[in-house]
Amino acid sequence: MNMRNVAIPTAVADTVRTTARSPRYGHPAHTETATGYGPCRHCLRYFVVGREQRILFTYDPFAGIEPLPLPGPIFIHAESCARYDERGGFPVDLCAHPLTLAGYSAGRVLREEVHVGAGPVEPW
Repeated sequence: MNMRNVAIPTAVADTVRTTARSPRYGHPAHTETATGYGPCRHCLRYFVVGREQRILFTYDPFAGIEPLPLPGPIFIHAESCARYDERGGFPVDLCAHPLTLAGYSAGRVLREEVHVGAGPVEPW
């Protein structure tokens, strides 16, 4: 199985930070001090609760790839952060909490959904 961990594009994160609007939808983005650990969908790191600012906005990970939309709420750091390199393996920060991993194929077809506990994650 070829597993990739794809962060949102830097151009999307920068646009949201600059305009305070969600891409494609134009909904207002909301900035607040982190009250939960995250993760940031750009760097795939957790937020420092009570210290870091995060932006909540609507995002469709399949925009421009699939014809049917699948928008949902995501967070990014309010300050610039480095985009996670999808060739970097599974993000270490994300191993601290239980996760649901979803695998999609062409046509936005959900092929598998796996619930994993905290700890290292192996491709399935």
